Order: sequence, then C-alpha cells, then structure tokens
Amino acid sequence: MAAKKQTKKSTKSTKKGQDGFSVKLNMTPETKSLVIRGIGIALFLFAIFSFVASVSYMSSWRVDQSLVGKSSVSGDDVENVAGVMGLNWGHFMVADFLGWGSYIIMLLFAFYGIRLFFWQSEIKVFRITCIAVSLAFIISLWCSIFGSPATFGRGPGGAGGYAVISMMSSFCGKFITGFLVFLTTIVWLLCVSGRFARWFANTGETLGKKISADLGRFMSSEPDEDEVKEETKVAEEAPVAPIIPDIPEVGPIIPNAPVGPEIPVGPEIPGGDEGLAESEVLAEPDGPAGPEIPVGPDVPDGLEASAGPEISGESEMPAGSDVTDEPKDPLAPIDHREGLESYVAPSLDLLGDYAGKQYNVSNDELELNKRKIRLTLENYKIKISDIDASVGPTVTLYKVVPASGVRVSSIEKLHKEIAIALGVSGVRVVVLRDSVGIEVPNEKPSLVPLKTMLSSDTFCNTKAELPIAIGYTITKEVKTFDLTSAPHLLVAGATMQGKSVCLNVIIASLLYAKHPSELKFVFIDPKMVEFTAYGTLLKHYLAVLPTATSDADEKKQAIVKTPQQAEQVLNALCIEMDERYKLLAEAGVNGFKNYNEKYKQRHLLPTDGHKYLPYLVVVIDEYADLVMAGGSGAEAKKSAKHIESAIIRLAQKGRAAGIHVIIATQRPSVNVITGLIKANFPTRIAFRVLSGADSKTILDTTGAENLIGKGDMLYYAGVSMERVQCAFVDMKEIKEITNFIGNQDGYKKCYNTPYYLPVPVAQDGESGGGSIDMQSVDAMFEDAARMVVMTQKGSTSDLQRKLGMGYARAGRVMDQLEAAGIVGPQDGSKPRRVLVADLQELDELLQSFLN
Repeated sequence: MAAKKQTKKSTKSTKKGQDGFSVKLNMTPETKSLVIRGIGIALFLFAIFSFVASVSYMSSWRVDQSLVGKSSVSGDDVENVAGVMGLNWGHFMVADFLGWGSYIIMLLFAFYGIRLFFWQSEIKVFRITCIAVSLAFIISLWCSIFGSPATFGRGPGGAGGYAVISMMSSFCGKFITGFLVFLTTIVWLLCVSGRFARWFANTGETLGKKISADLGRFMSSEPDEDEVKEETKVAEEAPVAPIIPDIPEVGPIIPNAPVGPEIPVGPEIPGGDEGLAESEVLAEPDGPAGPEIPVGPDVPDGLEASAGPEISGESEMPAGSDVTDEPKDPLAPIDHREGLESYVAPSLDLLGDYAGKQYNVSNDELELNKRKIRLTLENYKIKISDIDASVGPTVTLYKVVPASGVRVSSIEKLHKEIAIALGVSGVRVVVLRDSVGIEVPNEKPSLVPLKTMLSSDTFCNTKAELPIAIGYTITKEVKTFDLTSAPHLLVAGATMQGKSVCLNVIIASLLYAKHPSELKFVFIDPKMVEFTAYGTLLKHYLAVLPTATSDADEKKQAIVKTPQQAEQVLNALCIEMDERYKLLAEAGVNGFKNYNEKYKQRHLLPTDGHKYLPYLVVVIDEYADLVMAGGSGAEAKKSAKHIESAIIRLAQKGRAAGIHVIIATQRPSVNVITGLIKANFPTRIAFRVLSGADSKTILDTTGAENLIGKGDMLYYAGVSMERVQCAFVDMKEIKEITNFIGNQDGYKKCYNTPYYLPVPVAQDGESGGGSIDMQSVDAMFEDAARMVVMTQKGSTSDLQRKLGMGYARAGRVMDQLEAAGIVGPQDGSKPRRVLVADLQELDELLQSFLN
C-alpha cells in the first residue's frame, strides 16, 4: 500500500515537471546559486535605476511634467537622464506614490539585491518589508504636512501621503492631523526599536517619580530627604580646625555646635585688635577657614574675636576645596547693532497690492495662438512636433519643438511673419535647452507688485548678503540676485521704460533686507529730482562728507546733485576703500565678510583702530550727465575724466572692501558705456532701446529693441540672458518707507548720525573742506583740548561720546586742535598722537588763541 502511494506521488511530481512547475526540484546547487545571484543583481540594478530616475525627475520635473504618459515622446525630448522610461517611473515614485518616502522602498530593493547576491537566505523578509514600507509611509505623511502640494507635481510626500493628509485635515483639522502623525511615529519607534522603547519607559518612570516626589514635598512641610543627605555630607566633609593645646579652656561649649572640634579659649587673651591678631594665628595659613565656634554667655566680649573667623553655609569657598582661580567666561561677541536696538524695519503693509491690475490669459487665446504659430510655420514648410505655452505677467512663452531635420535658424528668421500672424507689434525668438521659444506680448500686461516679491519665500529665505528681488520671470518665478556676487550693476534703456522704478526696487529691497548698521548708501542724482525722497534716511542709511556747516546744510547736501560734489564724494569713497584694505591687511584677511566676523568675535579690537564696516552701495541715476556735463571746456572734461576714473577704480577693487556701484543711463552710446565700464560691470539690466546697436552696446547682442517697455527687461549676468518683468513700486510708497525710517531715533545720540566718509585732499594738498580759521574756534574747543590732553588720546569718537558732539562738529574741532598743534595729523583709522604733555603746557599754548 505504501509503495502504491509513493508511486502516485512520483507520478504527480513528474506531471508537474512536465508542466514546468518543478524547476526547483531539477536545479543543481550551482544553478540555484546562479539564479539567486542573478535575481539579486537585477534587484540592485532596478534600485539604482529607480534612484537615478527619481533624482533626475526632482530636478527636471517642471520641464518634463507635460511629457509624462505621452507615447510619442522620444528620449531626446526629455531632460530626465534615464530617458522616457525613467521619466515615467520617476513620476510614479515621486509624484504618484510616496514622494521622498519612495527612496526607502528603493533602499529596500537594493538591500534585498545585495543579500540575495551573497545568498543569505536567512533574511526576515516579512519584518524588514513591514518596517521599510511603514517608514516610507510615515516620511510621506511628514513631507505632505510641511511641503507645498505644488512641488514635484503632487508635493514632496507624493499623491499617497497628500491624499491621506488631505482626508484627515478635512475630517479633524490640521493640528489634530499633525498630532496623530506624531503619535503614529512614536508608536512606530516603540515597535521597531527596543532601545527607544527602553529609553521611553525609563524616562517615563523617572519623570513620574520626580513629579510625585516634588508634589509630595510641596504638599508637606518636611524637608527634602535628598537635601538632608546633602547637608549631612557637607557637614561631615568640613575641615577640622587645628587645636592649640597651650590655651586653657574657658567657658562651656554649646553641645549643639554644628561641626568641628572644641577650640579652647584662654582667659589671658584680650579682646579688640589683639584678639583678632591671635585669631589669625589660630587659623591655618593658606588653609580654609574653620567653622564658627559658639561661645558661652560667661565668656568676655573680647574673647569672641579669638574664636576664629565666622564661616557660613553660603561661603564662596566650599569646605575641603582647593584654592584655585576659576576661569573667566569668554566675552560675548560684539553686537554691531548696539545703539540701534530700537530700530524697527518697515512693514510690508506700506506697499500696495495692486490686485486690480492683474490679468490672466484665457485658454482659448492660448490655443488660438498655438494654431496660428503652427500654421505660419507650416506655410514655410517648417514642421514642429509639439508646442506648449507658459504664461508670464507681460509676455507668454510658446515653446516650439521642431521636428527632426528642421534648422532652428529657419524659425528665428520668421519672427516678423509670426508677429503679423498673431497681430502683435513684435515677437522675440530665443533658443531654449529643449525647444525654440517665441515670446508673445500679452494683450493686457499684469503689474508685478514689489510687496509680492518681498513677501515670497525666495526673498525671505535667501542667504544672500545683499539680496535684491527684481521681478517675475516669464514663468512667474521671483527673480532675486545677490549684489555682492554681481558685484556691480549697469542699468540702461530708453526714456520712460522703467529704469527709475528699477532703481527704486533695488533700493527698497536692500532697505527691507539690511539693518542701518550693516548698509550705507551714497546717492548721486544729477537730475536732482529722482532721489530726493531718500534724503530722509540721512541719519540711518546715508554716507556723506563731513564738510557741512550745519544740520540744515548737511540735509541739503545728503543727496549729491552736481558733478563737483560727485567728484568729491567718489574720491572720498576711493580713500575709504584704501583705508578698508589697510584694515583688512592688518587683520590678515582677504575678504570684507571675514573681517567683520573677526571683529565681532573680538579678535580685532577697537583700541587698535578696528571697527565694524558696513556695506557701501553707490547709486548713480544718470551716469551720462556726469561724464558729459558742463560742455566741452577743459575743466569739464577734466572733472568728467576724474569721475569716470574713480568709478572704474571702485568697480575694479571695491568688491572685497564691501563697496558696490550701480549706474543707470538712458544714453547707451559707446562714449558713455565704454569698454572699461562694460568690463567692470558684468551684471547688466537692459530695458527697451530704440535700435539693435544700442542693445549691443549694453548686452553685446541684440534683443532689447524687441522688448515691449513698461518694465519689460533683459537680465544679463555674464553667462545667460533672462527676460524679467520688473517689479513696480510707486514714489508714494517710497516716501512712506523713507518717512517711516527717518522718523525713528537711534538709542544713543552718537549712533543717530550719518556715516561720514573721509575728506578728500585737493590737488594743492589742502583739505577739501577748506582752511581752518583759528580766530573763530568752536565754543567747545577748550573743553575738547583739555579732554584730549588728560586722556592723551586724540579721537573724534571720544569727542562725540564724552562731549555730546555730532560727528561733523567733532571733526571740525579735531581739525582745529591739529591746527593749534595740540594733536598730530590723522594716521589712517588710528587715534591722533597728542603733542601736548600736560595741562600746564596746554594753558600756555591756549593763550595765543583764546586771548
């Protein structure tokens, strides 16, 4: 009977083998090993492919998103490095599945591939799979909570996580949803990690005991047991005072004395000072003082001093400890904003929303323009495979993908025909990475509010030193750049095309981004009307020359308006730049930022002439008026040459010293924008110009003549060119911002002053501020002279701080002291040398000036 069953079983196995289901039974060990290793390699390669496809999708999803799922797409059409298959698989893993959590699944595939390749069959498949999948799901949930749903098409948590979070949020709210996800994470850790579970249990037990003990002590009046033990331990460790056997015992010893042996006190020891001297003998030299020894009532008063010095429980030197000098805490970093703590940055509410000037392009208009472009190109026998549209605030970009064998130049030549077909004044044809772009003006351009730029994450979360939010790109992305990386900016274009608004946008961005102690402006306005509103910033953000005779005169000269003043202030900036380079050399650093960091960490001391250096931004509205003003006279040409030389020198060396120059002109001709200017201003902004020659002068290429005006511009940073719609800010908004800042006072009077530049030296060797009349010295001249002689330090900042002078007045008094022979000449940023030794010599010297 058993043989018959065995025969049936053998027959059944044979049939399965014939059907192909018993391959495992027919494998040799070598074949089995080969198959398992092959599966492992396949899983590992699949994990690598998934990782590469997903990472590439995350970097190129904006470009490739419209191609997902299309059957006619070739490998050359997509940006994904893994091709069409990689695009679709990466889209599924990142967008349609679990987002960033999908990378855990890829690691799981790689893990299984490696283990199978080394034929480790003892894998706990079910446990590891459950842990990995649950972790991927939890990561997806967290990413969906904190991530934007527009990122990567479905958000960083993918469609799976976003669907769960959306459902939970609509049911129980965002707060409860976050709490539930947090609770799920804790439960997952408790189930997965035994170490975390033990720590969690011990922490809960310890915390519960501590809370119970604290509550019990609070409810009862009994002392804490730990405190009693600690006091007993300190008492037991108290030092034993030395016993002097020669002194007989006098008076009873109170039995409740805290600690220490009985110290006999003799009747021969008198009170007063001698008793105190005797106590010093009783105390052990260089040793800790003994405890207080209570004396009975029969002991004379004079004997209390001989019982040893008193020591209490609050003594700074604990019993039994060695006498050592405790290390001093390091000094806190220097606060460069000290004195302006009360400064409040302007609010974004001062800017307008301009919601009524936002327009959308309908889908019908987009489809109609697509058909017109396609028909126009087909009329000239140019075939295209696809066309897509990206709507911007001013223009719409139509991305045309030419068919195989079509030359891009053939499409570029038809820009006029395309414009006529679309019924617009002109279009601009550009070559993109994967297509040919045709930029078509919108029927109603939208206004780009500056408030939207400054409130965007791109600007708020930037790490730039001098961030500038300039406007919207053609895909409605906020365009920002760092002026320190520019490092100088040229703005040019025809009249009424948006240059002045662009300068106001740049200045407003910097005002919102930087504290007054970190940034100073120099405004040069030959037209005398563009920068008038910024005169209110005199005591917070402006850098001026200390040559004014009064506060009213200083306010009047806060904005440079004439070529003569411009020449002076530009020469002063060159001197400031040279002095900054000297400070950088003394500090041993090669960068402006490194110097300030070293100063704030107190590695550079103010006593050695060092100071915190703010950024200096020079803004020139009409550069052509400076270099071509005053006619053709010799003096005018000489002044123009000096101005141009100073600007070029600042542009060549100013970056490392924290000085940046912005120039604007409406005359883009070769005699204004020379080769030296273009070489030192790599970052340029071009608004609409009248001809292609003007565009070449600004950008070295054509294109600016095809702009539509009203803030439409080309941004060029030396590598690529980008079309941007400049943000808009009205002069009324600028005045509200400047008035808000100007109405604030500094915390200290000496800080509530302008930033003064060094006075340039004229060609005759005298100071540019004029000669000093010692017959009309300042009213505080004598007080200043006495203070300088007594402190033996000739410093303008000391006159400000100790005598309450403003910087301009302190500078004039210091010049008068130099002319009187009391202090020496200025030596860079170091204090002046005092030439008078004492007050007696000073009185003799002052007789010749004051009498």
